[in-house]
Amino acid sequence: MDDKQDQPATIRHYRNLAKTIVQQYFEKPASRIVYKSSGRTNYVFAVNHVEGQFVVRISPDPGRIRAFQKELWTSQKAREVGVPTPEVLVVGNDAISEPYMITRRVTGSEATQHPKRRRIVHEMGEYAAVINSIPTHGFGSNFDWTNLENNSTWESYLQDEFHLEKRLQILSTNSMLTDAQLQNLERIVETANTRPLKTSLNHSDLRLKNVIVEESGDIAAIVDWEECLSTVAPEWEISIALHDLTIDEKHAFIDGYGLTIQEIEEMAPLIKAFNILNYSPPIERAVEAEDQKALGEIKLRLAGGLDLYSL
Repeated sequence: MDDKQDQPATIRHYRNLAKTIVQQYFEKPASRIVYKSSGRTNYVFAVNHVEGQFVVRISPDPGRIRAFQKELWTSQKAREVGVPTPEVLVVGNDAISEPYMITRRVTGSEATQHPKRRRIVHEMGEYAAVINSIPTHGFGSNFDWTNLENNSTWESYLQDEFHLEKRLQILSTNSMLTDAQLQNLERIVETANTRPLKTSLNHSDLRLKNVIVEESGDIAAIVDWEECLSTVAPEWEISIALHDLTIDEKHAFIDGYGLTIQEIEEMAPLIKAFNILNYSPPIERAVEAEDQKALGEIKLRLAGGLDLYSL
């Protein structure tokens, strides 16, 4: 949910808070602080300073200090194994009462519209494999970065955090799948642990919108680590990463990751299951908004109406 209020007075207030944060951390004032409206839930400011160029993110939600702390841990772990991420300098809530984060600004542009998309996607696949090589403990959003209790088993994660039954109920209530399809979907996910499950770090939103590239098309940074999870890989990572890509880009990502055709064929049921279940929140939002057009479009997708490659 978007907690922000982009009113001029509110922006001025948070800009003053950013000024305070910069002054305390660098012990010198910023030469320029510019508000960036791109933040969905955080107030984001670009900062020019004698020490360099930085980004300050401030959240109006006190609880988001944990999301910032997770992003700090995960981005640092990824950097250690060669994944380009924004350098997080500090996370805190001491300079002001609201949670904040200072990162070094990354030069480049969002990869979405870059003309060398396929090459970028191949490199994304390479980095996905590196990210997924980072071992973690437990399932879900609470793992090595925190001392909070995590889900030690696949079953507890499905029940307590992923809310499998609720997702299935949303799909059922809105007639998105047949009873037979729902039963098969549940079976695929619940029996995933019939093989040994090793958890690892998953970015969980590794899409072009979260990749900053240089003019040449080389990846400068992978951003937005707030949704990262400790879970099975590469099935979870791929189910999200491939979602927005063209068929040729899907092949490029898989090739970059280093997966064989046989491996993808074996993983396909669980990848598809994750993708379908992740439509439950959008379905719920569409129902609340009484958006029949959106519901119809989702139903068409899940019924295979846009699948041009199989019967």
